[in-house]
Amino acid sequence: MRALTAALALAFCPGLTSHAAPPPEQGPLLAQRRLASVLRRGAQLYDAGEYQAAADFLSGVSQPEAGDLALLNLRGAIGSKLGKFDEAQKIFSEILAADPTYFPAGFNLGEAKFLQEDYRGALEIFEELHRRDQGNELVRFNMSLCFLQLGNTQDADKMLASLYPLGSTPAWYYAQVVLLRRKNDESGAQKHLRAAHSIFGEKDCRIFDEVLAAHHP
Repeated sequence: MRALTAALALAFCPGLTSHAAPPPEQGPLLAQRRLASVLRRGAQLYDAGEYQAAADFLSGVSQPEAGDLALLNLRGAIGSKLGKFDEAQKIFSEILAADPTYFPAGFNLGEAKFLQEDYRGALEIFEELHRRDQGNELVRFNMSLCFLQLGNTQDADKMLASLYPLGSTPAWYYAQVVLLRRKNDESGAQKHLRAAHSIFGEKDCRIFDEVLAAHHP
């Protein structure tokens, strides 16, 4: 789930009010540009780890932009980072009520449940996402951790074995970390963590690091 980045919304020119109003067809376009700019700025703060600043920034967004699903999803993700899990889950659930196929909200809801140690609830969500996108490596990795937390090592091992080293994410490397730590091989686990960060970079590894940190073997 990569966030957008960019600058703040363009300010209105001071002299604009002295001219005729823009044609009606420009209204939706301007609204789209404002929304895109708000999303980029909010995501920029999120990516920088400035979660409270991101929340404060988005709190000033007014309707109709405030009802955009992507913006609501970003609000929920920020809420999770701030530990406001009940508020975040409510937002994700509202998004899914409006659009049950909105993948980012489904994934974030599952992650929020996992971080609150509701492993069965998280697994149900990740299994549904897996049915819709069986190639998603992060979903499969999260499912494996849910299985482990629920004591189902057989299904966890199957899911971990489904990941490959040449994937588009560092999922395979993190799968090896989980397997090696189960064998009390911390040296090997750290070797794979370093490899993952070296190959994929800090940003792509961040979400794996967070879910791994919440996993209690």
